[in-house]
Amino acid sequence: MNQVKEVKQRHMANVYRNAVKNREIMDYLIRMGVEMAVAKAPRYEREKLFNKINRMENCNKFWTTETHEASHIKLLLHTYLCKDKFCCNCKRVKQHVMENRYLPYMEIYRNLMYHAVLTVPACSGKKLKETIQHMAECFKTLVTYLNGNKIIQGINFGQYGYQGCIRSLEIKYNSDKYQPHYHVSTVFDNTAVIENKNINNMFSDNGERLFSEFESMLQRVWFLLINRQRLTYKSIFAETAEQDRYSCIIDKFEANDYDKLFGYMVKNLSEDNEFMEYDNFRTLYYALNRVRQIQGYGIFYNVTATEDDPDYTEQEYQDIADFIASDEPPVIAYEPLSRLAKNTTYTYLKKQYRRQGDIIK
Repeated sequence: MNQVKEVKQRHMANVYRNAVKNREIMDYLIRMGVEMAVAKAPRYEREKLFNKINRMENCNKFWTTETHEASHIKLLLHTYLCKDKFCCNCKRVKQHVMENRYLPYMEIYRNLMYHAVLTVPACSGKKLKETIQHMAECFKTLVTYLNGNKIIQGINFGQYGYQGCIRSLEIKYNSDKYQPHYHVSTVFDNTAVIENKNINNMFSDNGERLFSEFESMLQRVWFLLINRQRLTYKSIFAETAEQDRYSCIIDKFEANDYDKLFGYMVKNLSEDNEFMEYDNFRTLYYALNRVRQIQGYGIFYNVTATEDDPDYTEQEYQDIADFIASDEPPVIAYEPLSRLAKNTTYTYLKKQYRRQGDIIK
């Protein structure tokens, strides 16, 4: 089959379990709503919150199905998704959608693509929103130097052949300690300069890892940007530069880096593998309001969204034909997820996301 895949029973069970987990998130949202009411927050804010609760409650709750009784086949046609960044099911859907959107463009530059990770010191919940906003501004400034729109006398950023990048935000947390960082897929023409690693510094872990001159410089540049210090040749290569820097690593983009680039902005489990506490949820809810996780620059700027066609194509029905034993007319129904997750009588089939380019092998 090319465009249609079988949905295993365990997958439907996982979707159902995720829907159950969402009840904890909904409880947090209700608690926030009560706090808003006590604080006499504006009505539109309270309505917005309870609309979120309603959407999450109905997320994946019912599926439109097309049943072929004689063949024991059910086609999963449609379901409602809340698209909330904290929804246990929608986060996974978004991951696939974003991959599908960017993969065709990434495939063109697969031999020139690198995975970079930019970090900053951990911060408290009170500082998280400010830190995220500042990181975004600093990253945009960094891009203006890489693309040549800004220059630093004595430093030739053009030698690296920067073409564009995809920047993705991820936040890890434990108690009131939050660690925002960026995963970045970057295209450089000058691969020799990027891959020539011979520098041992404070992030080398006793020589376990060496850095290129470009990485070493970016560690210092990123530190200066985050700390609101002026970028000059002298400030970048100052005597204190060996200690005053933040971690920045750049490696050849590998197949498993897709999961990092298009991973969850925030997981519902802390670094201790515990479900997030209410205080964590509340902090992240406000800190991530109107925050875009993934942003493209240069050749990846303004990448258009993939078409989300809910209907099966003629080719897809031809693929399904091999599973159907007769020409019986199908029965269209609106079924609850709880029933689908527990029913082992049928084989479930569903459209799969069409990747327009192959993942790097």
